Amino acid sequence: MSKRKTRKEKIAAQRRAIARKEKIKKLEELKADLEKELREQKKEKFEQFNIRNLKFLGHTCNFLAPFVLSAGITVGVFRLFGGGFPFHTDDITKYRLYNLDFDTKGYVTMDDEYRIFGILDELKSNSLVVYSPWEGQDGQYIRFKREYKIGTLDTLDLYNAVLNEDYSYIEQNVTDYKEEIQTSNRINEDEPNDYIIQASLHMLDKEDTLIFSETDLNNIVITIIEVVLGLGVGSLIAWKRDFEYIWEMQHVNRDYNCTIKSLNSTKEKLEDTNQKILSLTKTKDGR
Repeated sequence: MSKRKTRKEKIAAQRRAIARKEKIKKLEELKADLEKELREQKKEKFEQFNIRNLKFLGHTCNFLAPFVLSAGITVGVFRLFGGGFPFHTDDITKYRLYNLDFDTKGYVTMDDEYRIFGILDELKSNSLVVYSPWEGQDGQYIRFKREYKIGTLDTLDLYNAVLNEDYSYIEQNVTDYKEEIQTSNRINEDEPNDYIIQASLHMLDKEDTLIFSETDLNNIVITIIEVVLGLGVGSLIAWKRDFEYIWEMQHVNRDYNCTIKSLNSTKEKLEDTNQKILSLTKTKDGR
């Protein structure tokens, strides 16, 4: 039997070849569209990945904000009242404080000590009153009462002058005062007629300090208190805000997962198209 193809068979083979080429051409066009779509989806995936991470960061910061705020306020308040930082052994500084209560005709008390002086601590206000001796004038006695305006003391000069009853130093160096003239018909001559000083002076010497480390026990106690208060107040604020952190994270992830699904679907379509093109290309005479 002859193996040569008849005219009819040749025509049929040519038609199959033409049809196969048409299919390959359409598949090539589909492949090009899918590759373009895949490139765009990869770009979108990269953008969505960054957007998702930014949203994750934003929601996480939003969720943690009450805890950070409460922790900051708790630590700040503890610091104002002389407490320390949690998880850290602090250096404690004590400053030398001088106190003098002086009355020429009464009592004198003075002391100095090292003490912790926080931001909210205030020194007692300083006061100084000096009475001059009585002097006779026109059948009467007069004397001068000076109330000095004393601000914050930076040195112990005035402190020592009062203690040593150094009136000349006071007159020469303290010039801000209110003066009053007092008169009397008679005075008690049995009492010494001299200058009288009434003073209440207080000075904090920030150059004279004692520095020592916080004890481990104190640090542990402060750490526990600050952590419990910080978490407790933060949890209360978070509960009042009613912020659904998990739901928000899942919602952000859903948008990103949709992009991934679309990308994977396009990849599958492209792979299937390549297989069809390969199959048609290998087909002999369209069979």
